Amino acid sequence: MSAPTPASPFVNGEFLSAAGRPTFDVVDPADGSVVGPVVSGGTDEAGAAMEAAHAAQPAWEAIGAAARARFLVRAAELLRARKEEWARLVTREMGKVLYEARLEVDGAIDNFDYYASFARTLNGEEVGGLPSGETLRLVWVPRGVVVAITPWNFPAATVTRKIGPALVGGNTMVLKPSSNTPLSSLFLARVLREAGLPKGVLNVVPGPGRELGPALVQHPYCSTVTLTGSTASGIEVLRLAAPGVVKCLLELGGKAPVLIAPDADLDWAARATVWARYWNAGQSCIAAERCYVASEVERPFLAKVDALVRALRVAPGLSTGADVGPLFSAAARDDVARRVEAAVDQGARVETGGKPPADAALRRGAFYLPTVLTHVEDRNPVAREEVFGPVLPILAYDGFDEAIRRANDSEYGLSSYVFTRDVARAEQAIRELKFGETYVNRAGPESPQGYHAGFRHSGLAGEGTRWGVLDYLQLKSAYVDWHPRPSADYFFPYPG
Repeated sequence: MSAPTPASPFVNGEFLSAAGRPTFDVVDPADGSVVGPVVSGGTDEAGAAMEAAHAAQPAWEAIGAAARARFLVRAAELLRARKEEWARLVTREMGKVLYEARLEVDGAIDNFDYYASFARTLNGEEVGGLPSGETLRLVWVPRGVVVAITPWNFPAATVTRKIGPALVGGNTMVLKPSSNTPLSSLFLARVLREAGLPKGVLNVVPGPGRELGPALVQHPYCSTVTLTGSTASGIEVLRLAAPGVVKCLLELGGKAPVLIAPDADLDWAARATVWARYWNAGQSCIAAERCYVASEVERPFLAKVDALVRALRVAPGLSTGADVGPLFSAAARDDVARRVEAAVDQGARVETGGKPPADAALRRGAFYLPTVLTHVEDRNPVAREEVFGPVLPILAYDGFDEAIRRANDSEYGLSSYVFTRDVARAEQAIRELKFGETYVNRAGPESPQGYHAGFRHSGLAGEGTRWGVLDYLQLKSAYVDWHPRPSADYFFPYPG
């Protein structure tokens, strides 16, 4: 049997030849099997992609936003016809259960329709009250070539959430997907080409971040870099971008608190918390990472959470009835295991899970049992450091003011959750929790109609809404004097 043809970088409207180029394998984390080989791009491919994007940008800007939006709408139509294929690809290369992959793909397609709707609303303004014969206009213009660096945990939705606003605004893009999940991005590139997207408008270069990051971010044509990733990755991008004064849009780590008030609907709060923590095997920046429960309802709440978690079915993502799939890699599973062991060493107690599954078939994959920890103190690392996996520490509190204070005591500030039936308490949480998002009596994920942005070490700028579109544009002022003769004297000497 002949070897499968490697997926290749997409540059200037073409998939590059694999001949003479190194490859790497994309691995299914459910069993370690190879999903497929991928050609690894390097500095040459990165440079070619940046050149192509730069050359394509003026014509792409010139056709106008409405024409640009039509390409996104057409791509959305094509993707809907192939969404099951895309969802299964997401599951195979990332590991999430198929139900969640289908939800993600639906959201990814919706991103194109949503951002296309801004094509006729990108309005500047004209300043009033100026002297007759003079105008001052504020005009939104594209930034140029955008470099997008995307993560493995949502390889479809995160990508379209960056492509949509950047392209509708008149920018072109070079996309560097995660090396763990590049196939979803290359699939998308193929569909966009089928939709007629002009050459060079979108380019996709998979490969090692240590090589491609500097080659893309520090390229002279890079005007903006958008990254979704860890806080450490964001700091590195800032370091790379600083010499070129490149604008950075960063969605980084999180440590979302969940506050369970004594008057909360405990059945609903438990279900929503379990979803918010174990969805995507806990691999989400908005995941419920620490749960603060009013001491008077701690026992009944814990009993409900524990029962729900024990009922979760851990299985490969393509298995019927799977609730929680593998982590994205064996290394990620081992990291979660070490963090749980360290938490126990510092006094935490495992109520549920706390280890890989015993089933021999599952042990071949990157699985870790959904875990609940109690007797967790605020100084325990599991309550302070981001844990990208299915681990929920539960902490008791006395007094809602205390809960808010402890929730805010974090370097992160992306998402937060509150469960209460008291309107005043809910409004207090919305006002006082220092996080970019607060969900009251519900879990995520976020809507594109909300501004998805973090405080503190959780990021810079945001995504969604018109504000997320404007982050990909720059505001230009145009001063015009329409008088037949100059209305001011700029020549020396000064009068009088």
